[in-house]
Amino acid sequence: MDARTVDDAALRLRELQREERSDLGLAAVAVGLSLLATQLWPDLAVPLFLGAAFVAARGVGAALRRLELVDGLAVEHDAYVIAEVRKRAFRNTAPERRRLFASYVRSALLRPPPGGFGAAAVELEALVSELEDETLTLDPACAAACERLVNDPTGSPLLNADLGLAVLRSRVRQIRSGFTSR
Repeated sequence: MDARTVDDAALRLRELQREERSDLGLAAVAVGLSLLATQLWPDLAVPLFLGAAFVAARGVGAALRRLELVDGLAVEHDAYVIAEVRKRAFRNTAPERRRLFASYVRSALLRPPPGGFGAAAVELEALVSELEDETLTLDPACAAACERLVNDPTGSPLLNADLGLAVLRSRVRQIRSGFTSR
């Protein structure tokens, strides 16, 4: 990721945050006006409320797009100059998050897909052990990749057997490469 791409991403995050705040603020004002209109101009109450609902939906959409962008950037070390991305990435390195990831992987091992995990099972068990080992630190980008492994139903080879065991082993190896001794 080059500096220009990081700058563009930071700008896009600011734009989405501004859009989110302005839309949600406008929606709050419109709801207030619709409540006032029930007493003063009843014919305006419903249109104002519907307008507020529409603008609130736009604000929520902007918030979701911003969160999706932050999640995507969390696997890029170069994007850590953006405070929101850095905060999100380092959140996944906390011991409680690592234990949560370990429990998800352990749960997947208990319910293997048809055909099983094959050789990837050994690597998944090693990943569980390393996630639970508090003497190891985990690189934030690898922690973000681990979060995707356990949470992304379509893009995770752990949750989507159609992606294949080779992809699963590759992702697990990528995550495990981020562990270092304290």
